[in-house]
Amino acid sequence: MSSRSRRQVIKTALGAGLSRLLLPFVQQIQRQAAADTPQIPQRFLFVVKCSGLTPAELVPLEQLPSRVQPAAEAGWPEELRASDNLLDFSLAEQTLPPSLEPLAPFRNYLTVLQGLSGKMCRGGHSAWYGALGCYHTGNEGNPGRAATATVDGMLANMLPAIFPHVGLTLGGKVLSGVKDSVVYPGISALATDRPLPYQASPQMAYKNLFGVAATGQAAQAEQQLKSMLLDYMVHDIKRLQNRIAGADHEKLDHYLEAFESLRMRRRRLQGLEAQIRQHAPVVRDKFTSQVETDRIEAHFDIAAATLISGLSQVVTLRADTLDVTYHGLGIGKHVHGLGHAEAVPGMTATEARNRIRRFQVEQIARVAAKLQAVPEGNGTMLDNTLIVYLSDSAEKHHGSCLEWPFVLLGGLGERFRPQVGGRYLQYPGYGKEGHRTIANFYLTLLQAVGQVQEQFGRLDLNLDPAWQRGPLAELLT
Repeated sequence: MSSRSRRQVIKTALGAGLSRLLLPFVQQIQRQAAADTPQIPQRFLFVVKCSGLTPAELVPLEQLPSRVQPAAEAGWPEELRASDNLLDFSLAEQTLPPSLEPLAPFRNYLTVLQGLSGKMCRGGHSAWYGALGCYHTGNEGNPGRAATATVDGMLANMLPAIFPHVGLTLGGKVLSGVKDSVVYPGISALATDRPLPYQASPQMAYKNLFGVAATGQAAQAEQQLKSMLLDYMVHDIKRLQNRIAGADHEKLDHYLEAFESLRMRRRRLQGLEAQIRQHAPVVRDKFTSQVETDRIEAHFDIAAATLISGLSQVVTLRADTLDVTYHGLGIGKHVHGLGHAEAVPGMTATEARNRIRRFQVEQIARVAAKLQAVPEGNGTMLDNTLIVYLSDSAEKHHGSCLEWPFVLLGGLGERFRPQVGGRYLQYPGYGKEGHRTIANFYLTLLQAVGQVQEQFGRLDLNLDPAWQRGPLAELLT
């Protein structure tokens, strides 16, 4: 169908009174039909690992002699050498390290970002909200309070969707194991003292996000019952409002607003039912499996389907916790032990950590393949989606936050585009002229979607404030 024909169909649909239910979907189709790239939805997938993202394992093989040095302690991963100057070169003629090999088919979308610091955060097992919010909070076992919104929370506020933010995880706090409930891991916040929830069960996440697309008599009956209950609750609250006054009436207003919001969300979901059913992941055994690798794969499937179906523009997936043991990868030691260089049969702790990291990158590659298969505007959904892979404990287990690496995959339309062949970007080391922080990177993401501001989170008082303001100009087009 031509763009003109598609626009005419959309116009007819809007005139037929379908706009309220189908507005998010219709707007997306309008943008695609017009190939209006700047207005195509921008999306983010944050993949957060624990126990550090080893910088040396992200360096191209040809650069190892000059960029990597031995570890300070035996059995620990090698370390990245701090640079005196900005390093910015193409990955086109470089050999990707084993950790990043699964991303080779998407090399043109790949940026390895190194040299940023995050000393405004706490180090140790986790920086908690600080990793995405740039401030000091919590202790080894407790996230503390969310001082401000984290970057994924801010982006969720800026990129409205049926579900503003979707959080997926294996467990709760950093030292906890696999859960089967809604948890608050303490890494994402919508605003001050408003932590964002995460779904630890792939099965429940599927039901909450894609339940409207469920088939079978039992599933359909459950969906119909939920709609009826919401209708009755709204009706009863309105009737009760007519009988009371004063503070109780005001309280009921808030109840009514909450239930009206739930009812409207359900109606919007029903309006998008065909779209959701088309892109919902196929439920297999891994959605109910107790094997951690199965559950992680299921969460990545849910993340991809959530973005493709338009249910949310911002997903944060916490890939593991310190108490997770990767039996599915043949590793019989939990992540915490591996972080302390405890070996496992048949491999060193470093080799086990590398195997885990590669598995997570393989999942990112699966999501990228699904996004690249969906046409959008003049390209694909991968052109308008940025996957951000990072750790909540910076560069290592018990991170110092002097170096906080990121792996970026995808783009944000014309606003953010890596070099052809991929890009390696390393900023000068901590305290050196030209050094930048993770706050500068988050300011870059915000500016790419239209939010221009000079500071994000709190400043590192040991650095020149000017270095910590504004985006990373090298990443913006």
